[in-house]
Amino acid sequence: MPSPASRPEATTSNRGFALVIVLWSLGMLALLGTQMTATTRVQLRLAAQARDQAIAEAATEGAIRQAAFVLLGGGRLGAVAAPMRMRIGEVEVAISATDEAAKIDPNAVSKDVWRALLVAVGVDPARATALAGEIADWRTRTAASATGGAKIDLYRERGLPYRSADHPFYSVDEIGLIPDMTPDILARLRPWLSVYHEGDVDDPTGATPAGLAVADTGSSNRQSSRNVIMRVTAVGAIPGRARFVRSAVIRIRADPAAEPEAAGDLVQILTWE
Repeated sequence: MPSPASRPEATTSNRGFALVIVLWSLGMLALLGTQMTATTRVQLRLAAQARDQAIAEAATEGAIRQAAFVLLGGGRLGAVAAPMRMRIGEVEVAISATDEAAKIDPNAVSKDVWRALLVAVGVDPARATALAGEIADWRTRTAASATGGAKIDLYRERGLPYRSADHPFYSVDEIGLIPDMTPDILARLRPWLSVYHEGDVDDPTGATPAGLAVADTGSSNRQSSRNVIMRVTAVGAIPGRARFVRSAVIRIRADPAAEPEAAGDLVQILTWE
């Protein structure tokens, strides 16, 4: 049995140990509280960013739909360098449009036109000739290549899976799938091409991309087309918080009386990008 003299020391030791446990527990609780507060702040910040991005996206898409009715009424949206501006709630939207009918349809022009366009954007003549042949191969339903031999041989030679589509290009991006096309060449071609061009196409004879485009879609072609096709690009921004870019190809029926059964479909969004 411990002596009376040792009991105060044992009590003091127990109290000291209990104090250490309490202080340690308080420290852990404070650390957990700090971590929870920091996590909550990050989650709130991410939620606010997601909300702002969703608001910008909705406003941008709404602006494109509004732009379609501006075009239907004969209004103008401005060019990339000088866009039309509008405000939707807290979102500032800049809207520009380019005429798809003023571009070259990659499915409608000949190999010679393709070669001229490729040379005009800086591709050397020999490579331009090869690429023009590969483009012709893609959009024709034959096993034989326009450049000689079988289409599949070129893919095997390049070590690529055979994927000649035997159908028209459904998008400008699809042109990038032919064997010798590169992202750089496709980027140079992109401003001059559109798969949404309508109407007859005459082979252009210009020596520059601008000359090709003008010759390809002359005044007679525009007069014969019923529809107006525009690519509308909208950039929506909540300054300092969110930014969203969306584009759409819009067809406006210029003469609804020509096809009464389609008169109700005056505005059609062909694709979203």
